[in-house]
Amino acid sequence: MDMKRAFIGIVIFAFVTVISFLLLRRMFGLPEGISVIGAIGLGALAEILYQRSRKRAGRKISE
Repeated sequence: MDMKRAFIGIVIFAFVTVISFLLLRRMFGLPEGISVIGAIGLGALAEILYQRSRKRAGRKISE
């Protein structure tokens, strides 16, 4: 089960990072370096929020 959760977290990170980069670069016209840093930050944030939501859901089920 942990392997599945880790895989889903990686997929969420990758998807959010790529989409964020494209949005920051093309829609907002930010330089490439800033877009990369921002996209990685947003991807990490999305993955952290996913992991926290899974931990909360696990606690509610086990109670």
